Amino acid sequence: MHTSTAPVRALLGAGLAGVVAFTGAVTTATTATADTQTGTTATSATEKPGELLLMLDASGSMKESDPAGGTKMQAAKKALTGVVDSLPSDAHVGLRVYGATEPGGKPTKAACNDTQLAVPIGPLDKPALTKAIKGFEAKGETPIAHSLTKAMDDLGDTGKRNIVLVSDGEESCVPDPCPVVKDLVQDGVDLRIDTVGFGVKDPARKQLQCIAETGGGTYYDAANADELATSLNKISTRAVRDFAFTGQPVTGTDLAEGQQPPADLPTLTPGLWRDELTANADSWRAYTVERTQKNSTLHVSATTKPSTYDHEGGHEDLSGVEELTLKILAPDGTECVRTYDNAGENSQKLSPIATVTGRLLGQTLENDERYASCRAEGAFTVLVNRRGPTRTTPAEIQVIEEPRVTNLDELPEAVEEHPEEVELTTGKEQPVTGGLSFSDAPEITEGTWVDTLVPGETLLYRVKVEDGQIARFTANGPTGGFRFPEDSGNLWVDGSAFGPDRQQVGDSIWIAGHFSDTYGNNPKSVTTAPVRYKNRYSSADDIGASSMSGWYYYAVGIGKGDLGQDLAGQPIKIAFTVDIEGKPSNAVEYATEEDWDAAATGEKNDASGDTEGDSGTSDDTAATGSEGEGDSPLPWIGGGLLAAIVLGAGAWFGIRRLGKEGN
Repeated sequence: MHTSTAPVRALLGAGLAGVVAFTGAVTTATTATADTQTGTTATSATEKPGELLLMLDASGSMKESDPAGGTKMQAAKKALTGVVDSLPSDAHVGLRVYGATEPGGKPTKAACNDTQLAVPIGPLDKPALTKAIKGFEAKGETPIAHSLTKAMDDLGDTGKRNIVLVSDGEESCVPDPCPVVKDLVQDGVDLRIDTVGFGVKDPARKQLQCIAETGGGTYYDAANADELATSLNKISTRAVRDFAFTGQPVTGTDLAEGQQPPADLPTLTPGLWRDELTANADSWRAYTVERTQKNSTLHVSATTKPSTYDHEGGHEDLSGVEELTLKILAPDGTECVRTYDNAGENSQKLSPIATVTGRLLGQTLENDERYASCRAEGAFTVLVNRRGPTRTTPAEIQVIEEPRVTNLDELPEAVEEHPEEVELTTGKEQPVTGGLSFSDAPEITEGTWVDTLVPGETLLYRVKVEDGQIARFTANGPTGGFRFPEDSGNLWVDGSAFGPDRQQVGDSIWIAGHFSDTYGNNPKSVTTAPVRYKNRYSSADDIGASSMSGWYYYAVGIGKGDLGQDLAGQPIKIAFTVDIEGKPSNAVEYATEEDWDAAATGEKNDASGDTEGDSGTSDDTAATGSEGEGDSPLPWIGGGLLAAIVLGAGAWFGIRRLGKEGN
């Protein structure tokens, strides 16, 4: 499946909500050990929590009144204390304060060096952090750049490093903090900086936005104490949940284009695996996946971290496009599967997850001996190529071995046409907190749900869909009394669906929904085909993706590009509705009754060791995908996320197109 996103220009005026998420991804030290019985390479990991540094502005302007009552400093102390109270016990947290000791009013040398590490980063010490927060008074200047430079020493040299900066003003010293941050994050330093502007004016807002964007984070706006508490409380609910991939760490072997794979490639057993992919048009990341059961179907997907894929400073000449290609080679070298997908930057700055999925069928509908090597047992080579705007990115690889079906002839035929999309109306709204990856997507059921999103954020949810059922989703748009400010145009809300093996589900044309006082509301809807096993033999990707019962995923995202000034960084509640049609048929009978699908979701350990994930939460289950036409060894499938934008009232719109290629 080939998806493409056209860069577009939009009248976008919508923002999302404010929270600073600190990463819970971990630094892993891996040791490869040979399994003498299976020949696989197992990987053990010693995991270290990400480091979080809270940074508080104690400059003189924080003595100003807060619209909600009291001073800004009082509001900031209360909000930060709430964050500390709600952080998980295994978090590693520290506190740095600037402007707290030297008098302000003039940027003297002493005032511009006024920054202190009040609590060093370490295991969460709530009493020490609370005491430090309460002990400072607003006093001095705003030396942001100097404080961020010192923060790098606080955070150490390795692992995930995260800064949450709360400020009510712009830099009052030199240098400009934005170029400083650019220097800090060069050479692939794993650093994320999120900023919260507390009652700021436009110059300070733009500077804090620049710091966040350059630091790989997000800017959030808080006009008063209540909004500040909302933003920072969201840190605590999503702490340790930035984009946490689940699975065992593994390091694939890099091969040049056309290079013969060696015999000692790392082996991926059924389950979830974590690796890091480098952008290189002429290099492939290689692994081995073994078919251990006669006529089983292998499903392999590769997913990279969501991003706006900003083309500025991108890798080579890729203009911000993240491209993933996946190949599966038979033991005799026959190329059985080749799939392709991409996600790209657009002016709305959605944050799609790029994911590519391949299926290696083990059974045919007729007695067809062609490409028999693609259905044989043995070790298959999996090759993943990435081209993207960043040099490296985390990736999650899912492997499923779906057993042979014993009643294939009795199962219903593939769906001939994909069902029409249906716009679901809202019902009684239920609150939910979405996950930031497939691995921590919360379970939802039928009904209308409401979540609060961050500008540019994509949140995921999962719903169980059985054989014979159809799942429908509609992103109904903003709720909770939302009102469009005068300077806003359209609020763009996209919703995407994925099958159990992370293949994109639904229509082949992806257009974001838009909401506007001027142009009205146009929600985005997506639906699966009726889930049938034989859908995988269809030549249509939008049908082939709905071929397996299990967890289906719904991703909701809001763009942050071209937001009206009054909407930028503001919390927005988004409603979406889920409907499951039909009764489960339970028609598929497998050759084995083992819990084979649980390993692929992280719900059980695989054969090579402990598969506890970063988030501790399992996500998907079994499988789907599309090998393509029944006799073709080169099915082209894949799935992407949130990559389409449409403009109302005659404006240009961007689309996410899924095109199928084959032999």
